[in-house]
Amino acid sequence: MPYQSDAHWQAVLQKIIQPSKERQRLAAALGVNTITLTRWAKGDSRPQHTHLIRLLKVVQPHNRDELLEALMEAYPDMQEKLQEETFESISSAFFRQILRDRSTIIETLRPWQISGTVIDEGIRLLDPNTLGMAITPVLCMPPVPDSTGQLRIRSLHERGGRGVFPWHTDLEHTSIFLGMNSLAGYVVQNNRPASVRDVSKERYIPVFAYPVGQEVSAAACPIWLEGKVAGCLMAVSTQVEHFTQTRMDLLLNLTSVFSLALNPGDFYDHRLVQLRYIPHPRHQLEPLKNFRQLVNRLMTESTLNNHPLSSAQAERRAWQELEEILLKTGQELDIEEDMRPDKP
Repeated sequence: MPYQSDAHWQAVLQKIIQPSKERQRLAAALGVNTITLTRWAKGDSRPQHTHLIRLLKVVQPHNRDELLEALMEAYPDMQEKLQEETFESISSAFFRQILRDRSTIIETLRPWQISGTVIDEGIRLLDPNTLGMAITPVLCMPPVPDSTGQLRIRSLHERGGRGVFPWHTDLEHTSIFLGMNSLAGYVVQNNRPASVRDVSKERYIPVFAYPVGQEVSAAACPIWLEGKVAGCLMAVSTQVEHFTQTRMDLLLNLTSVFSLALNPGDFYDHRLVQLRYIPHPRHQLEPLKNFRQLVNRLMTESTLNNHPLSSAQAERRAWQELEEILLKTGQELDIEEDMRPDKP
């Protein structure tokens, strides 16, 4: 006799396992036979919570949200069970890999290699059920002189993030600038970790991270080395209140390891950090799409002037020019905000 309260999620599961190949794949991933999986879907037997959590992890990403919603109707504690499932420590194999890469990889390739290893480990630890997460390093832009000649760090820039559905595996193409009006900016400016339980309800900490709009909760920790700051490591999740204290502790430890990915020149005296307003990602799309064209122009001009730039040097200058454009746009938008008649 089927359990009445389970009818919805069982109907969802029936739809998911209708193709025989998918039914066989899921059964193998769960360590059960296809008959057992079919019995769950028909309501002839009830799976253990551990099987349900595993099922959420191994279903195709496009089926996960519907199945999770249906399971939460039948099992109100499902969200709590998912929150509890967190790896409590970083593996020793991970540390061995980091130390090996740090000692053997040349300086120019080291940031890319170690950064990727740390982020992959972070997603494994912080999102073991692959419900949806992205982790991105957000680094300080090089300081420039202000009107008084004092060097100032005015913005942050995302570099080489990675994610799991609904984010892309490689987030390099979504790289944006962040300022004082962002969670990353708040963390770097105030020199302490911070998390947001529900982005839609946050009133005190400014939050925007990715232009895809899938983030529900977020967290970030500053990247420090020898008393200097390089930026922060930021994580976002599709789940509300995802960043428990255990997960914050893990993110903090991962951020400490991430500092090994960077070179000494990437770290700055914290007194230089005076972030400014940076426009929302939707206002950055137009300038940023011209990045590669700007790099090519800078390289061509430098060659004609007999002072050729390397690709890395041209990219650095291009990012600096784009930062200047966005800061000016941000200043105009900030002034508009201040002039609104309904502003409290």
